[in-house]
Amino acid sequence: MASHDYKTKVEYGVSAVVLLVGIFFIFQAFTIETSRESVGPRTLPLILAASLVLGGLWLALRARSGKAGELKDGYGFLESDVKRISMVVACGVLFVTTFWAFGYFTAVIITLIAMLFTFGVRNWLAMIIGAVVLALIFQWVFMGVMLLNDPKGAVIDMRPYTNWITGAK
Repeated sequence: MASHDYKTKVEYGVSAVVLLVGIFFIFQAFTIETSRESVGPRTLPLILAASLVLGGLWLALRARSGKAGELKDGYGFLESDVKRISMVVACGVLFVTTFWAFGYFTAVIITLIAMLFTFGVRNWLAMIIGAVVLALIFQWVFMGVMLLNDPKGAVIDMRPYTNWITGAK
């Protein structure tokens, strides 16, 4: 298979996944109750979901017009192996499992460290500090600013330890 054909097929695949995720989140955004404000609680989720759909369409059009570009070393799955692909899938499973068991904050920290490790980062100090900083920012933005639901973990409820980030009582 020519490298350009391979890259075009990967772009179509990524486009399809991004479109499906965007459409799924559009339907999910419409489950959010509205309010009388012109910018209500469903506005940002709809904007993000619509952006995903537009991005997926852009990728598909780019691939269709032959503008996928040249294949660079390390692109796609040509140089990947079953171990790396399995580790990426395992990161998704790890996120869902830790989210269920310990909640969002802990899931972000553990999964980010696992993803960095999967892609070759071995500086443990940087991985841990980066994961904690990102989890703090995400917790503040999503639960503090956007007031999204922060479900408790089934094993340990971490909310009493993270409520100070969001200002919750």
